[in-house]
Amino acid sequence: MTMRCDQCRTKIRGEGHRTATRILCSRCNEQFEGQAAGLIAGGGIANAISTSGWYQRVLDRTRGRKRHD
Repeated sequence: MTMRCDQCRTKIRGEGHRTATRILCSRCNEQFEGQAAGLIAGGGIANAISTSGWYQRVLDRTRGRKRHD
């Protein structure tokens, strides 16, 4: 049985990442973690979005991925 990410609908290889209500692929889970960290740090939605983008760029650079703009 093939699972799909609840956020972007791409096929998930192996185990998906479970949140309280969804199953996410690795890329969407990284965005979710960045948003959660931004909300926890304070500053509301704007901080969550900016922290998510920053976290994604850090992970991309440490893994050698190119940015997806």
